[in-house]
Amino acid sequence: MAESLELQQVICPSCKQVISSFSPFAAEVECPYCHNKAFNPLITAKKVPVPERLIIFKTGERDFEQAMISNLVERDYVPTDIFKCINPENVIKAYLPMFLYEGRYQSSWSCKVGYEATEVRASSDGTKVKNKTVKKYAPQTGTSQGNFAFLCLAYEGKDIPEELRTFSTQFPYNAMASKEYDPSLLGLDSGESPMTLPLNADTDLIWTKYGDSLVNQMASDNAKQQLSGEDIKDFRASNSYDLKHSGRYVLAPFWFVYYTYNNEKHYFIMDGLGENTSMTTPVNQEEVAFVEGKERIKKIVSWLWLLAIVMMFVFNFTVALVTLGVWLVAKIVVNILMNKQINSRLEASREERRTAAAGL
Repeated sequence: MAESLELQQVICPSCKQVISSFSPFAAEVECPYCHNKAFNPLITAKKVPVPERLIIFKTGERDFEQAMISNLVERDYVPTDIFKCINPENVIKAYLPMFLYEGRYQSSWSCKVGYEATEVRASSDGTKVKNKTVKKYAPQTGTSQGNFAFLCLAYEGKDIPEELRTFSTQFPYNAMASKEYDPSLLGLDSGESPMTLPLNADTDLIWTKYGDSLVNQMASDNAKQQLSGEDIKDFRASNSYDLKHSGRYVLAPFWFVYYTYNNEKHYFIMDGLGENTSMTTPVNQEEVAFVEGKERIKKIVSWLWLLAIVMMFVFNFTVALVTLGVWLVAKIVVNILMNKQINSRLEASREERRTAAAGL
């Protein structure tokens, strides 16, 4: 874990143990091993920012484990012995520093929308006329507007895995789960051990890096929704926005675990509300080869209709027609058999993973 993750850690000056769970906003850190109290190295002479809001966990560790198990069981080509490599004790609960950006956007857009038109065209000699349907494009303009509220990771350091950074860089804001910041809500007094990272980014920097492009994308997507189902081209949008504030400091909850399978590292990440997940998994290459083999058989059979053409030249049209009929029946039968074998193999693997997961 330490090779992939360097979340906030402090070494106890007395017993030299690693203290990984504490409030980064308290003046002192108490060692859970020797109970020695020491000065918090995160507290400096400058003013330490305190979060304005805290998004509390709506899920527990068991919820996280069940989500991970469900994803690993149901995903195809996952090795059946995957759960031997995952240690529940390595599950990490963390609050990450985020900036909340709220506001309203406006978009003025233009494009060309396709429509069908009927034209009367004369023959080359001018003796006949006929109607022909053609595709034409007409200019169209419009406006759209809406509210936005999202979170961006407020940490620019390297002491965070890239996959966790990617997962948390831009995140939807759940106002119902957001509370006014209170240190007691972190759960430190109840014996829980959430980790955290220090805020080390500027609101303007993060907005320029992530927020501006995200709002522009939201505005453009909303404009295109007004044209849903239309054949459009040359779409252009001019967007503007109004921010309610420059960015509010929020602590957001996350779960994650890392594990190693055949010397390759993998992960499962979930936000503390249980709404979004991200993962990588090892692949059972033997199972992939089995499925590819069955798909190859289906593809070979699908091309055997060419035998009907050969039969027509070698014998006659009747023989070719019979050959085509036999091929069609064979194709249907082979597809059914191959699909059944594929589904049977994949379901057997899922059942084996379910059995293994039940023993955790």
